[in-house]
Amino acid sequence: MSQLIKGLAKEITIREYGLLVKGGNSRDIGCSSISASAFEWLLINGQSINEKGRELVRIKRQGKSIALQVVNFVGVLDTPCGTRIEILPKVATNDEDPELARKTLLKMLSVVEKLKLEQFHQSSLKVVKQPLFEILITQFLQATSRLIKRGLRSQYQRIERESSFLKGQLLTAKQIRQRPGRQHYFQVSHDIFIANRAENRLLHSALAQVLKWTKSSNNQRLARELLFVFHDIEKSTDYKSDFRKWSKDRTLAHYRDIKPWCELILSQQSPITMSGASNGVSFLFPMEVLFERYVAAKLKRKMDKPLFLSEQVHTEALTTHKGNDCFKLRPDIVVYNDKTIVSVMDTKWKVLNQEPDNTNYNLSQSDMYQLFAYGEKYMNGEGELYLIYPKNEKFDTPLDYFDYKPGLRLNVVPYDLVSDECEIRLDAYPS
Repeated sequence: MSQLIKGLAKEITIREYGLLVKGGNSRDIGCSSISASAFEWLLINGQSINEKGRELVRIKRQGKSIALQVVNFVGVLDTPCGTRIEILPKVATNDEDPELARKTLLKMLSVVEKLKLEQFHQSSLKVVKQPLFEILITQFLQATSRLIKRGLRSQYQRIERESSFLKGQLLTAKQIRQRPGRQHYFQVSHDIFIANRAENRLLHSALAQVLKWTKSSNNQRLARELLFVFHDIEKSTDYKSDFRKWSKDRTLAHYRDIKPWCELILSQQSPITMSGASNGVSFLFPMEVLFERYVAAKLKRKMDKPLFLSEQVHTEALTTHKGNDCFKLRPDIVVYNDKTIVSVMDTKWKVLNQEPDNTNYNLSQSDMYQLFAYGEKYMNGEGELYLIYPKNEKFDTPLDYFDYKPGLRLNVVPYDLVSDECEIRLDAYPS
């Protein structure tokens, strides 16, 4: 049995658009072998089964056999047989080392999900060799440990109970209805000071969840130690209600950093509609959304007043019909100077190629039409538009700008996810 387990990889690391094949011993980041049971489960459940579903894999034929190609979701996925698949972003065209992709993804998650991952900031990046999910669990457990050292907060809660002595308020109606022979007991209501509050219930639930997920002995040990502190605190039975009760009181200031972790852990849902059931983790992020939100967050930090940006604006429509707007236009980023729109930007998680023999650079004609519509409707046909793509070896400098017409032009620029550099002329707009 031990030889069989060794022959079947239970933890797979692959990058987006990589291939998964049934059986064999391939362990490459671009093509990896998985067990027959994991392959068959993904074949059945990893594809969209309705209009709302999102596919995770596509079927690729290789001669007489087939392979499964993962698409642009990143994160981690467990199959019912216990295989854990880590999917990393393709941040470099020829990069076969998962460490750069893992560090980049952690940095993006720290910004987009507001997670405190200080050691993964660009100024102090270290080599990350652990699987992505174990790193996130380690960070959450360490953050929880720091919070406990600063003290779990308690609060007064009103309770009603039967007591052998009089304490608090006597509940007269209940006392009168007391059964014969029990008149020496008092029905009372009073306050108690306990730690069983919404924030701690959510923390308890999050700790119990990561203990089920983690496969690291160190993380398991630390999670059990922390759970001992929550022994007298209930788990949350209604996450939404308890998150609404999460206090912003200044006495809970040290709880602020842990809230995004609890939201990420307890609200984790696969963006794919799957018909199969799995007790494992499905912790996936659509890469195009992650890239869009990350770029917007970084650009927002670089802007000085009166410039500011808004995301997913939808105030304009392509047409009107019978007095109603039709086909709303929703650019990713709109830059304002006070109330005036000075630029519209869209992000695309695609690989461009600016080599001389590639005349259209892999640009999509529909994207070009889309930006033209944004320029006409949001900027009255005059100004600077931006298409932002991830930087790669074949696209490392801005393309020559595209003129839609005099006064309206499109800039296609790379965004460097390692250095966070992007040539956008924000200072060119008048104050």
